Amino acid sequence: MFRIRLISPDPTRRTFIRDGLEFYAGRLRPHCAFELLELRTPPVREGGRGAVAAARRRAAELVRRRLTPSHQLLQLDVDGRPLSSEDFADRLSDWRATLPGLDIALGGAHGLEALPGAFRLSLGPWTLPHELARLVVLEGLYRAFTILSGHPYHKGD
Repeated sequence: MFRIRLISPDPTRRTFIRDGLEFYAGRLRPHCAFELLELRTPPVREGGRGAVAAARRRAAELVRRRLTPSHQLLQLDVDGRPLSSEDFADRLSDWRATLPGLDIALGGAHGLEALPGAFRLSLGPWTLPHELARLVVLEGLYRAFTILSGHPYHKGD
């Protein structure tokens, strides 16, 4: 079964988002083996010179250590490529046909330094809290799988 891991350098703290993540993780089970890896990064000293850039580097290094070499790497990035739900489903279909899995890297509050070899995906021009972006990604994954399977969720929701 295709394996998908969502890797983020910070834990989900908001209960309503955690509930949403569990909801969509359950919906993904028939389509893939899904795992949410929430890592812990050291706190950032706000206002310190270079603190945000250092936090982005540390987060990227933590994520990099947890990547599976045989998986496609997808990194959420505001400067990445925006895809429609259908185009994302097509891309997911290609990855499923040729690879054992997909690792999705999503930054924390300060973002994530670019990871080499990643397909960089943008969720659009809006700025989202990193926890909410996780939920959007899981819904997008579920939507892509329903498109591929011909399930009516995509058309009616």
